[in-house]
Amino acid sequence: MLSKMKNIFEAQKKMNDIKKGLEKVVVDHEAAQGQIKITMSGTQRVISISINESLLASDKKGRLEKELVNCINAAADKVQKVAAEQLKSVMGDLKIPGM
Repeated sequence: MLSKMKNIFEAQKKMNDIKKGLEKVVVDHEAAQGQIKITMSGTQRVISISINESLLASDKKGRLEKELVNCINAAADKVQKVAAEQLKSVMGDLKIPGM
């Protein structure tokens, strides 16, 4: 029983370490042939958005909105992959029953 509790404590500590590490991760993604650039943290917070001025014309509003959604979602996907890799590498070392 004590061994299981120790493993759970270790898992919690490693999860906190992963979270702190992800706060330092920065992911960039470009869309619309580089006209839109998103920078996102490892905790999926948008750090910056850069939009080429040519997409700001009122007749391109719909395209801009669509490209922004796609770019943000793609950046979030990249962050999730990084987080999953870090979690897998850490949790693979632990032997927690039922996980």
